[in-house]
Amino acid sequence: MLQNRLFLFFYFFSFILFSQVEYKKEYYENDQFKEEGWLIENKKNGYWITYNSNNTISSKGFYIENKKNGFWNFYHLNGEIKTQGVYIDDLKNGNWYEYYEDGIKKNEGTYIDNLKNAYWFFYHNNTTISEEGWFKNDLKMNTWLSYYPNKTVKYKARFLNNKNSGFWIVYYENGQKESEGEYKDGLKTGYWKFYNNNGKLKKEGNFKNNLETNYWYFYTKNSIKEKEGHFNLGKKNNWWLFYDSSGEVNQKCQLENDQKNGYCLTYQNKKIIKASKFKAGKKNKEWTDISTFKKENNLLDLR
Repeated sequence: MLQNRLFLFFYFFSFILFSQVEYKKEYYENDQFKEEGWLIENKKNGYWITYNSNNTISSKGFYIENKKNGFWNFYHLNGEIKTQGVYIDDLKNGNWYEYYEDGIKKNEGTYIDNLKNAYWFFYHNNTTISEEGWFKNDLKMNTWLSYYPNKTVKYKARFLNNKNSGFWIVYYENGQKESEGEYKDGLKTGYWKFYNNNGKLKKEGNFKNNLETNYWYFYTKNSIKEKEGHFNLGKKNNWWLFYDSSGEVNQKCQLENDQKNGYCLTYQNKKIIKASKFKAGKKNKEWTDISTFKKENNLLDLR
């Protein structure tokens, strides 16, 4: 950093000796400073400072012929450093650091020509690591680790070109598993399982292109089956079974695009006690006399 500043110092003053030099000040409409620094042949050169409209410093650093070069600091409105690092011809290069408004580090890592590269760290505002992993040309790659503020692992997983890739396991803050399954090109695919924060299975089924598909099962926090049925392109379709708190079927309904569409049968003690017919979520008819229901309807439609 010292060599960098010495180079800029001698570069700047060699220009001053042989060029038209002006110290420029710009103002906001409220007459507060907007920016100030040296112009050489009408181009920004040397040390410049920019200000917010409340007269606090926004940034300061060196220019060479209108391009940021060398070490720069950028500031929050409260005066704390926001970001800092080195520019080469207006592009971020080398190690850069970002901070929260209270001065706690937010992230740190390496830029190459304005793109994140190599290993980066991100932090919660309690100073613990929130995320760490590899970038290649601004895209997340390879293995990444994510943490909750209490330092427990949220996930350890892979990225490919900034997209979730391969088998993922995500955890709750209490350490219990939240979900597990496969990603391809950033989309959920294949069989997935989701869990309640007590570790009990919550739901399970297949995804295709990030949408629920085929047959799914849902459970209560006490592991009692809650419902099960078919999905098509992320929406409930065909027959669904719904269970009461004891795990017995209390309804069997036909659905289309998440709405009741067709027959809906209500059970008690494993026997049908009521039947209804729906169209696009709206009930059209109801039978409480099951013998009448059977006479008036084709029971093959209940398969």
